Amino acid sequence: MNNQSARILNGIDNFIAGRADYSSFKKIGLVSNSRAVTADFKINLHALLEAGFDVRYIFSPEHGYFANVRDGDYIDDGSHPDLNIPILSLFTEGHSRNAVAEALAANPVDAVIFDIQDVGVRFYTYIHALGIAMAASASLGTPIIVLDRVNPVGCEIAEGNIPFPEYISELCPFNIPVRYGLTIGELANYLRQTVFTGARLEVVKISGGYSRDMIFHRTGLRWNAPSPAMISPDTALFYPGTCLFEGTNLSEGRGTAAPFQIVGAPFFRPEETAAAFFSALDSLEIKEFDNIALEPLEFIPASSKHENISCRGLRMFFKNSSPQGFRALLFGALLLKAAFDANRENIKFLFSEKSRRFFIDRLCGAPALREAIIAGNFFELHSLYEKWTGACAAFSRVSASARLY
Repeated sequence: MNNQSARILNGIDNFIAGRADYSSFKKIGLVSNSRAVTADFKINLHALLEAGFDVRYIFSPEHGYFANVRDGDYIDDGSHPDLNIPILSLFTEGHSRNAVAEALAANPVDAVIFDIQDVGVRFYTYIHALGIAMAASASLGTPIIVLDRVNPVGCEIAEGNIPFPEYISELCPFNIPVRYGLTIGELANYLRQTVFTGARLEVVKISGGYSRDMIFHRTGLRWNAPSPAMISPDTALFYPGTCLFEGTNLSEGRGTAAPFQIVGAPFFRPEETAAAFFSALDSLEIKEFDNIALEPLEFIPASSKHENISCRGLRMFFKNSSPQGFRALLFGALLLKAAFDANRENIKFLFSEKSRRFFIDRLCGAPALREAIIAGNFFELHSLYEKWTGACAAFSRVSASARLY
């Protein structure tokens, strides 16, 4: 750890250090989970209580307050087992409920505090929780204080399309790219400017030597998995691309030691998939993934797809240190195309009868990627990705005024 990175503190630490400036916000509602910690690894709830704040409500995102609920499962309200503080769910069936607005309309607080470790990806649903909290602030006039945290995949890259209006959901809550290149506090600034214009927002910044190009490995901070499968900083780096495999009948590594770094199935052909992927990189003259290894393996997921069934697959990892500027969405799209071509007779895209949409389309906010993988070639897929760069550049321009670093 170098001296520069040792000075980096997230917003929670700076908020508590400057608590005298927030003495008027005695009663608070906390949007968070138990994985959001201070620099000395204290759960933020306990740190806030010790600092003299009166936490009247906890509002929990997907996976629940203790971040132990399986992905996609709806969550009921409850209470903290030790502190008897109500825990109200922001991840309920239909996603039509705003538990923050409901609770605060009945029993107001002085401010809502939002503090969750995000991963800088549109379909990581903690930003959906941010939208719920900001909507409540806008409707009720309650101040919302977002405690900023580092973006573990860095802020120098934006990737992916802007979702079609008909695909707006908890997976595509806003008109932003898949990777939006902002910290959670900067995203809140952008949403205050464009969506929740009546929200009374304040952002408590990251301090120290933080810069936009930093990935988590270079911050000097300790990782505390913000959700069950987001187990490491490397997981977060691969996630913007390999989460696409959630939309297929291939395992994306949930229930293994390396979620989002393992893909496979009982029918999977790892050698053929890897060969197709590297051949495509040669044809497209893409050299930027030379640091990534694809290693065949056998694995048995302990949960999720193919639970307790022996699978063949590929494990991906960085050969050297984790890279700056890794275009994970491009990597994941090309690997999924290779997997589709090598396993065409068995691979399927998952369709939801409830939403009447393919799940990968819900992740992407449009059907174009799935259609290119099925009917196109690698050049057409790469052209689609390049087409998205224009939308990303436009978003980066319009969101520049929301940046804090």
